[in-house]
Amino acid sequence: MNKCLFFIIMSLVLLINACALFDDTYSIKYSVTGTTSSVDVTYENGDGGTSQKSDDSLPWTYSFTGYSGDFIYISAQNQNDTGSVIATIYIDNEKYKSSTSEGAYVIATSSGSIP
Repeated sequence: MNKCLFFIIMSLVLLINACALFDDTYSIKYSVTGTTSSVDVTYENGDGGTSQKSDDSLPWTYSFTGYSGDFIYISAQNQNDTGSVIATIYIDNEKYKSSTSEGAYVIATSSGSIP
């Protein structure tokens, strides 16, 4: 009986660990920072569509769950005569891509695919 119980427990442990290997979800976060006071933001949302926000203040963030192979994209345009914008993508809280632009009405864009 002990061998049977040991086999069942080990099988469950292996099954749980194997399921973790196939978990292809990732925490995605877009961040827009900089020295400007107002930005227009265009981004690939969690449903795979394109969303836009106008005249948002900084810092600006958006988070969602993504899957391996998904396209991710963030673009931010300065809405002032001076200042900077930084568009950053984080995957599982690690910086994946970042772009910086300085000046009047400049655009910073970051994009890629989730590994």
